Amino acid sequence: MFDAHCHIGTLRCTDALVCTSRVEEYGSIKDFTHRAYGILEPSRQDLDALDGVLATDADALVGEVGMDARWPDDGRGLLDDILHIISKHKRPFVLHVVRRHEEVLGILAAAGIDLPFMVHGFTSSPQVALRYMRLGGIISLGPLCPATRHYRELLDLPFLLESDMPLSPDSQGVLDRLYTQVAADMGIERPRLEEMIDERRAVLTS
Repeated sequence: MFDAHCHIGTLRCTDALVCTSRVEEYGSIKDFTHRAYGILEPSRQDLDALDGVLATDADALVGEVGMDARWPDDGRGLLDDILHIISKHKRPFVLHVVRRHEEVLGILAAAGIDLPFMVHGFTSSPQVALRYMRLGGIISLGPLCPATRHYRELLDLPFLLESDMPLSPDSQGVLDRLYTQVAADMGIERPRLEEMIDERRAVLTS
């Protein structure tokens, strides 16, 4: 049962991609099998730190990074610079996007990055998801997704599943219930869903 997006918590787990959002967290994830260095609402100094840690950790991903309508400048000012760092180090990456899909899709298309990426916590439409897929991305569905408008349609597309919680017994319980619900809603056995997720996530975490 792979967790495609979680955060530092009380557990050490090999079946999880542990993401960060602040430079101060970087030192805490070095021992995780699947780890990603990210910055939300970044400063120029944060960009230097991200560049530096990727130069010393050849197996890490980048994430989470992105744009969020709730931020004062929504993150667009530095996303281009972050994508330049991603391209320089040739790493898969994890996107955080809140009500800024059009802007992020435009920036990704203009950057022309040929690297796999994941849009975590996805709740938008299947049409938007397909546009990310055409750029090399995959969506990840979290615990809130089953209550959203497009949930059933999104199950027809390739997706991953995530807790989006600090890694803990609670997050494992939430993820377990999500896997069970999604398998039932797809009309397949849960072991088959777990196999599908493992196959899909390999492009990010191989």
